[in-house]
Amino acid sequence: MEPTGWLRILVDHAALRDNARRFRELIPPACRLLTVVKSDGYGHGLLPAARAFLDGGADLLGVHTVGEAAALRGGGIGAPVLVLGPVNAAGAALAARLGVETTVGSLAGLDAARSAADPATPLRVHLKVETGVNRQGIVEGELDVALAVLEGTPGLELVGVSSHYADIEDTTDHTWARAQTARYDDWLSRLAARGHDGLQRHMSCSAATILWPQDRRDIVRVGIAAYGVWPSRETLVSARAAGTSGLDLRPAATWICGIAQVRDVPAGETVGYGRTWRAPVDSRIAVLPLGYADGYPRRLSNRAHVLVRGRRAPVRGRICMNLTMVDVTHVPGATAGDDAVLLGSQGDDRIGAELLADWLDTIPYEVLTLPGSGWERIVDGR
Repeated sequence: MEPTGWLRILVDHAALRDNARRFRELIPPACRLLTVVKSDGYGHGLLPAARAFLDGGADLLGVHTVGEAAALRGGGIGAPVLVLGPVNAAGAALAARLGVETTVGSLAGLDAARSAADPATPLRVHLKVETGVNRQGIVEGELDVALAVLEGTPGLELVGVSSHYADIEDTTDHTWARAQTARYDDWLSRLAARGHDGLQRHMSCSAATILWPQDRRDIVRVGIAAYGVWPSRETLVSARAAGTSGLDLRPAATWICGIAQVRDVPAGETVGYGRTWRAPVDSRIAVLPLGYADGYPRRLSNRAHVLVRGRRAPVRGRICMNLTMVDVTHVPGATAGDDAVLLGSQGDDRIGAELLADWLDTIPYEVLTLPGSGWERIVDGR
């Protein structure tokens, strides 16, 4: 079936599968591989990403909300699922019915889980502990209360303990991250002293999974790297220094927008709102039916490039709500109906998430999640 809209994301199932397979081979057999599919599979599509990762050997899937877990179950996926974000009472009850596990990172979240607890459908929970992010995670003075609730509430089953790194990707100096690991080990000791020494332990994100084999514990949580994008340049530098950069990660998404028209703009004329770009010579401008409402930010105005017929075509003028203009003066034969690649490869050139992130002064994580529901996701380009 031909696409009916202008905006397409081609999702490479094989690349996602193979990325998961590489992590499955990287970690010990007894360690479980959790691939994160929250936020619509980092923009790749929740169900396509989940299916590809499971094909690659993932043991469980990580989501942010119970709604995402329900969508997985509705899509026929029965694999283990862990909700990583906060859950209210209604969400906890639904999670128990769906047979998915949840994260509890506050006393308020624990109260919600307790209010929904039903011995007929027990809720399996992972206790998140604070080690330095100061976001989700109970603090030391809350442990007694938390354990009293978990141990005294039929229908709640404590099965895991987790934490998260605050500063492992933004630097090559991992002193702070190592200190967090030590704090996490202290938590494990305190829990073991209270009789909870058989819990599933997990703290490793993509970067820690790649860099620190000794800290993979029982579960590793791989997010952006499973989509073929290194967490950061600093992580890649650290991996090279440690001799662990040999992962052949393959980016899995290509963003495409069809060209709606190509128009001639005489030298001296301006393009777009605010007249921020003036044609220095007689120019040819391609109009893309895409704008900031579609997840192509206005900040890319007069800054980004797209690929047309394998050549870079710079964005000219301000990006509009639903339209973007690019200069194809130097692209022979460019015409309406051609594909413009905003992210991905065309010919011998590539625009990666890292480059888009540089143009936007942000991180590849944000870039991958920019496209909204108006994009048609096509698995394997079919």
